Parts: sequence; structure tokens; C-alpha cells
Amino acid sequence: MSERILFVDDEKFVLETFRRNLHRHFRIETAEGAMAALQQLETNGPFAVIVSDLKMPKMSGVELLSVVKSRYPDTIRIMLTGQGDLDAAMAAVNQGAIFRFLTKPCSPEALLSAVNDGLGQHRLIMAERQLLQGTLRGCIQVLSELLALVSPKAFGRGEQGKALVSDIVQILNLEGAWKYELAAMLSQIGCITLPPTILERRISGKELSAEEEQIFLMHPGIAGNLLRNIPRLESVAEMVSGQELSLADRPTPGAMILKAALDFTDMTSAGISEEEALKRMREQPKVYDVRVVNALCEALGRRNRSEMRCLAIGELREGMVLVDPVISGKGAVLMQKGQVITSAALARFINFGAILGIKEPLCVLVKMEQDAQPVAD
Repeated sequence: MSERILFVDDEKFVLETFRRNLHRHFRIETAEGAMAALQQLETNGPFAVIVSDLKMPKMSGVELLSVVKSRYPDTIRIMLTGQGDLDAAMAAVNQGAIFRFLTKPCSPEALLSAVNDGLGQHRLIMAERQLLQGTLRGCIQVLSELLALVSPKAFGRGEQGKALVSDIVQILNLEGAWKYELAAMLSQIGCITLPPTILERRISGKELSAEEEQIFLMHPGIAGNLLRNIPRLESVAEMVSGQELSLADRPTPGAMILKAALDFTDMTSAGISEEEALKRMREQPKVYDVRVVNALCEALGRRNRSEMRCLAIGELREGMVLVDPVISGKGAVLMQKGQVITSAALARFINFGAILGIKEPLCVLVKMEQDAQPVAD
């Protein structure tokens, strides 16, 4: 009985009846009226299921459940109504405001069955979310790690961009942040089809020939077509496939954010200062969305409120940003500067540091509130 049920009625004795009949089956909380229910939701919510009476003073059950649908869409909504209010109840069902309605008087058995059905629906919603944000994300992480093995430079470009994308999405207060992060992680998958020299020249800031530019611009479409084969990643595929589009082509917000983050990464990797890179982007309003550039500028300001530390591998933590590339004993670049250290990177450093001969200490940026404690082996 981990899920909680909220019963709402303006009559106290009705709420006491609900509690007496159902407390053995559910974790029950009650609210006298719609306003008290909204306060409960704000302070103690969200709830798995809310059961509300239709007729209440100040705010009706239909109005209450409409607000709940908007603010707490995962909460399953059930309405209790009298025989004379069936038209209003049916209208609420048609508007999608409620999952089910029950007529008064309602037997404890019927109410128990309806709440159980509501809980089942809530569990389905949460299971799907866990699949999308957990299992699916894990699979994407595997693809990202494979990209790191096949094309380290492409992986590094995506990882540097992902850190900026996450910050921009947070500043713009966009919903579904995980989708934008997945798009950044997978934005360079198509680069495995590119000749390595073209990607290297692009990252280093060297001018590409017309033919090379045409080849480079193929990688977003290739990646988008691959991702469209994965269920529920349609919006991610649109972001990835549109990452090189100009504003005239009406790319999705995610694609605009990807382009700004990745182009900024390329410019700074080529030795251009952050100030100059932002200046160049502001001078191209037909290429970069001004809101995205402003958010990028704010994100960089937050990042600059960090402290640089030079640490041994065992002192590194997730979220720290590399100031310099990670170099192996043989001079190979294992991670580019600007990349955010992930759990996978930490595992590689700890497990293979002795074999690869990684040069220590590593210089990283640490947020002022981030305490650099050693990572457990």
C-alpha cells in the first residue's frame, strides 16, 4: 500500500465513511472541499488516485479535477455524482478530466473496485515512464558508449554538447528534459559513417570544401533515420535530424538547442574564446535562435562560477568538467576538454588507468557547492 488515495468531499461524515470502509485496503487521506484538496496536493502530493464529489461550494468537482489534470497529469481522477448530475459527469469524461465516475449511493465494493482500477492505471503510467526514462535511457547509454569506442571525437563532441544542452533546457524551463539529453547523447551517431578526417577538420575549425560540407551535413539525417526505428523516440529523432537546419527551415526547439550547443563547442575547441563564439552567434540571428543564445550565455555564466582543481583519478566525481584533454601515456586523447565526467568515464579511468598510463593530475572545474570527495573504487 505505498500509493496514496485522496478523497475529497465537503461533508466530513462522508469522508469518515470512506476512511472507515477502505482504510484496510489503501493509504487514505481526506480533504474537506476543493480548496483543501488543492492545498493537500501542493504540500503532500502528488497522489496516485483522487476521488472527488461533484457538487461542492466555491469549486465543483469537475473544476477541481480539471486543475488536477493540468498540474498532476499522472494522478488518476474519479468522480462521485448524484443521478441528477449525469450530464455534467459525462461531459467531464468526454473532456478527459476524469478516469471514471460513480453514482451515489455507491457501495463500498463498487468504490473499492473503481479505486483498484485507478491504481492499476496509475501503475501502467509509472511503468511506462520508468521504461522510457530508465530502461530506454540505459540502452541509449550503451549506444553512446559504443560510439565512444568507434569514434572518440564524435563522442566527445556530443558529450560536450550534452552538458550545454542540459543547462539550456533547464534555463528555458522546457518539459521533458530527458528527451533533450538523449538527443544530445545520440546527436553524433551518424558521424560513424563520415570519413574521420572530415569530422576532425570540422571540430578543429578548419574550413571544409563544398563536397566535404555536403558529406558532413548527411550525418544528422542518417542518425534521425536510425532513431525513428526505436519506439517512443520520434521527437528525439526530429531533434537529431534537424540539428544543422537554419531557422528558416523551422527546426524543432530541441534541434535549435543542439545546433547552438554543438557549434559553440566546435568554436571553443578550435581555440576561439567563449566571448568571441557568443558574439559570432549573436551576429547570425537567422541561424541561431536569440532565446537559445541568451540561455547559453547564462549557462556559461553559471559554469564560470566554478573552481578549478587538479585531482588524481580517485578524487574525480560525476559532473566535473575537464579543463584539459585526458591524455594516455602514449599521447592518445581519451577525452576532450570541456567534457563532463560521467559514471562510465570514471569506471574506465579507475579500471584501466594503470594500463593506459593516464597522466595525472587531471584539471577539472568543480561547482562551488560540489564537494570533491573521492569516488569509491
